[in-house]
Amino acid sequence: MKKDFSMWYTKFGPSGDTVLSSRVRLARNFSDIPFGNCMTDEHQKTVISRCREALPDMKFIDFSQMPPIEKQSLSECHLVSPAMAESQKHCGILVNNDCSSCIMLGEEDHIRIQSMAPGLNLDLCLKVANDLDDRLEQKADYAFHKDFGYLTQCPTNLGTGLRASVMMHLPSLTQSGRIESIIRSLSKLGLAVRGLYGEGSQALGNIYQISNQVTLGVTEEETLEKLNHLIADIIQKERDQSRLLYEQNRISLEDKLMRSFGILTNARLLTSLETINLISDVRWAINLGIITNISLETLSSVFYSVLPATITKNHNISSATERDLKRAEIVKDSLWAE
Repeated sequence: MKKDFSMWYTKFGPSGDTVLSSRVRLARNFSDIPFGNCMTDEHQKTVISRCREALPDMKFIDFSQMPPIEKQSLSECHLVSPAMAESQKHCGILVNNDCSSCIMLGEEDHIRIQSMAPGLNLDLCLKVANDLDDRLEQKADYAFHKDFGYLTQCPTNLGTGLRASVMMHLPSLTQSGRIESIIRSLSKLGLAVRGLYGEGSQALGNIYQISNQVTLGVTEEETLEKLNHLIADIIQKERDQSRLLYEQNRISLEDKLMRSFGILTNARLLTSLETINLISDVRWAINLGIITNISLETLSSVFYSVLPATITKNHNISSATERDLKRAEIVKDSLWAE
């Protein structure tokens, strides 16, 4: 699947200086089809057929016909989970034009409806996801229990089946060391804090995913209200801490961030990890007004275009050195073009 890097994940949304993106995911299963490993290939084909019939306006992408590098590229852009990208099962996705809606078919559950948006926009994501959910439910009955809500492969998703998450860039809270206490507080309040690619991943480039953990005994609206409130508090903490660090260490902070810009725009070779961390510094410099001739949207476009699987697929690259060379070339050309 060829991706256009002006898609939703490169846009600037509400509170976009701190919140990169929002996502709502709904886990659903059909009542007349076994879950998980009990599914046969025919069962999986039935799930796909029903969903394609219910949503004819969405494009179906068959993973059985897709090279591994293309599936990994979709995972890099958060359209599918890393587990689905590596799956050998008969599975696929349904997507709309800009991939802001992406439904995973045959991942852990029969259906995982995802709605994404730039910035802090969880309410919009929930509305879009619920609309898709209603259309799918018209074609078959979901597995549902009056006491436990929607039935799912993993018990942690029972109830609403809702996972709401935001991707946040928190460089000043990380550098000041305050992020650890914030993570502990969020955990006590029933939220999970993960890295760039979800469960088990690291917070590369000062990027954190914050999501709800409780799905049973609460409504979708209550979940979003709590998450929105806590995210607003973190946004303010990050902005305040950023201003404080800049006031206290103006010259040294400018030097650190501009050195990162200098490496990005002059290096001959750039690894993926190095690029992610350097882009984090440049993003911080843009938010502080140190760099004024580059937009956050341009930076996001560069970020996604040079991730390992994406750059390998788009430029037919065969070696790590060739990939690092091409990455440096793309970054330099994109940022100097501004």
